Amino acid sequence: MAEAGNRPEDALSALGPLLDRLEELLEEVQGYEQPARDGVFELLDGIDALHRLAITRLASAIGTNADRLAADDPAIGWLFEAYGVGVDDVAAAVQALEPMEPYLNEHGGAVEVLAVDNGVVRLRMAGACSGCSAAAITLREGVEEALRSGLPGFVAVDVEPDDAESHPPPGPTLLQIQPRPA
Repeated sequence: MAEAGNRPEDALSALGPLLDRLEELLEEVQGYEQPARDGVFELLDGIDALHRLAITRLASAIGTNADRLAADDPAIGWLFEAYGVGVDDVAAAVQALEPMEPYLNEHGGAVEVLAVDNGVVRLRMAGACSGCSAAAITLREGVEEALRSGLPGFVAVDVEPDDAESHPPPGPTLLQIQPRPA
């Protein structure tokens, strides 16, 4: 019999308040000045990448027992899910980008997911996005955000070099209004 405090249900009940507190701290970090906020997020991304690598290797080393462990212990199941253990990263990246498709298609463009390696998503800009002078904004404001929220362990985007001739975006271009620097 598992002693109190070591049972899977005990781990899961402790997880809720911890996750709530981490969410509160992330909200607090959003209020930091830009250099401090960027440093905190770079640190968190690095720790996350290290954990993802170790956890996915651990799950691979224990093989089919990983599924049993995840099913038997809700905390382990949460951890494996959070780090995408057993997830097809390419399929998950494609799914994360689905909300971007109508916008890209409306402008005659597309983004193709070529590969995912340790959280780095390799992409190709296609159609009207290939060579488009606004592609960098599309990547930063849309694609990276979609991947960050929809792909466990997302680290960065690596865009395949494009030899298409540079051109302005098709159709009317809207100006993205940004806050004035302090």
